[in-house]
Amino acid sequence: MQSTHAAAISTPPGQTRLTRLDAAAIAVLLVATTLGWCAAFGKWTAADWGRPAAYLEPDKADVVHALATMKAGADGQFWPFAWKQVGELNAPFTANWNDWPMIEEFQVLFLALLGRIFGLFAGLNLGMLVAQLLAATTFYATARVSGCLRIWSFVGGLAYGLAPFIFAQSPFHITTVFVWHVPLFLLVWQWVATGPGIAWGSSQFWFAITVAFITGLQSPYFTNVLCQLTLLGGLVHFWRNRSWPALKSALAVIAAAAIAFALMNLDTWTYRLAHGPNPGALVREYKWLEIYGLKLVDLVIPPVTHRAEPFAAFAAAHRAAAPLIDEGSYLGLVGIAAFGLLIAASVAALVRGRAEDVPLEAWQVLWIVLAFTTGGLNAILGAFGFTLFRTGCRYSIVILAIVLIYAARRLSEWQRRAEARAAAAGRPGDMIQIATLTATAAFAAVILFDQVPRPPTAEQRATIARQVEADREFTATMEAALPQAAMIFQLPVMEFPESPLPGIPSYDHFRPYLYSKQLRYSFGSMKGREREQWQQRLQNTLFTNATPDQEAQKIRFNTNNVRRAVDELKKLGFAAVSINRNGFPDRGKGLEEAFLELGYDTPPLRNATGDLACIVLEPHAPAGK
Repeated sequence: MQSTHAAAISTPPGQTRLTRLDAAAIAVLLVATTLGWCAAFGKWTAADWGRPAAYLEPDKADVVHALATMKAGADGQFWPFAWKQVGELNAPFTANWNDWPMIEEFQVLFLALLGRIFGLFAGLNLGMLVAQLLAATTFYATARVSGCLRIWSFVGGLAYGLAPFIFAQSPFHITTVFVWHVPLFLLVWQWVATGPGIAWGSSQFWFAITVAFITGLQSPYFTNVLCQLTLLGGLVHFWRNRSWPALKSALAVIAAAAIAFALMNLDTWTYRLAHGPNPGALVREYKWLEIYGLKLVDLVIPPVTHRAEPFAAFAAAHRAAAPLIDEGSYLGLVGIAAFGLLIAASVAALVRGRAEDVPLEAWQVLWIVLAFTTGGLNAILGAFGFTLFRTGCRYSIVILAIVLIYAARRLSEWQRRAEARAAAAGRPGDMIQIATLTATAAFAAVILFDQVPRPPTAEQRATIARQVEADREFTATMEAALPQAAMIFQLPVMEFPESPLPGIPSYDHFRPYLYSKQLRYSFGSMKGREREQWQQRLQNTLFTNATPDQEAQKIRFNTNNVRRAVDELKKLGFAAVSINRNGFPDRGKGLEEAFLELGYDTPPLRNATGDLACIVLEPHAPAGK
């Protein structure tokens, strides 16, 4: 059993109910978080909100996929539990989006609704802000219910709501930024592992069941860690107390998460039953478990976008030297201090020979490190073929929640004791209040400076605006030149998802789709099934006997092969060929000349940035002709 000292830290001194003062504190917290978010992304005007925070940057190019998913949802083609068939993609068929298990369908639907109301880009921006506001609010409420004082709950809520991890995931990992529910895990783990456990049918039981079910509807990464530490806590409690009811409650929590997870997989599983398995859709190589594993060093390495130039330079040097990849594990200075406090308390307890005084939070962090660090238990499972959870560094946000809650409890306990001593001595507690308010202001200032990244420069914002407008105009030009619902074959042929080509990120072919009102595109159906293999065969036809012309710095295509490919496309009903010039060593020059030799002498349509071109095969006849 835990000692009195450990219990005083880990067990709240009584359930705290939120009051109007808490509502006021949350309101201030939301304002501070909103200002931090706007400062990070430079979103101060209506024009800023109408543009995405990232677009074609190589490290954030997945935002195009996120926007395409939102568009499908806004168009009514992405409903939870139902099969996803996107009619505007995978022409001449429809795109199958069912072979890849998408658990976070309600999050996508929420973002799609925002996109439908406010437009895709403004909806995405608003959704990312909401994710951080929810994170700050839930942390504050969790800290208060755990017995923390308002002032320290506020500091923790601000540090968590402006977590570097969330900024690092925005706006291209639109489901991973929703970590608002993670602080609630800490209540469940506390109840499962300490005291009498969770009584079956109690208010704690139903709260834990609700948390688990909501978690199962979201990212499986966090469902995984919730279930692991719930099971471990329940087993340790059972080993100490031989309490079957408490263990049964812990297992019920895991079952609730599993049921929700199963519900969100119904579309994938039923589609597989109807159409057979597709092992080629979801590919998880073992090496990514090592590359993206949790690394302790990354918890203290700031992002390269840090506002302090020495910090940013240090981060850039580290990233250049580090062979592995991180997704934003930095805890922030306040988080690092909280982690240090937890380590110090744990080491002190062990030095005294009192392992029972080691805080529960320390054991939780230790398990996460052992399980998900590079080469850890998750990698061992991966060596035997279970490679689903490849990005172990994402569990850094769970570590941040744990250490912030622990620090808030410790500081609250310190303040209560100081106030009690002052009252016993007949001294007013004004000095203590002034000291804590000063500390809060200092912590808030550090958080805002340290955790809110530098905004994009004016040049970066102008580049995004230019790229967006170029793609919008290009799509409008294609729609004006082509018949209603015309089909466009996209070159080079790319598989979907997660299949980049040299020069082209995985989802670049979605760009015209984002702005399209009625055109159809050949890209976008999940890889691995035979139906879509014709595209690769047609591309092979194009490139058969193609030779590099070093003198002209282009690829010379065989005219007969190009003619056969075009004839096949016309038979299928395609009205145009779209070329992403970044995917060709000669920037598509040889391919365009091959079409010119076939008589397609109308200049290709181009976007203003010069990387997309469209060759019309079947021009749109003017009305009345």
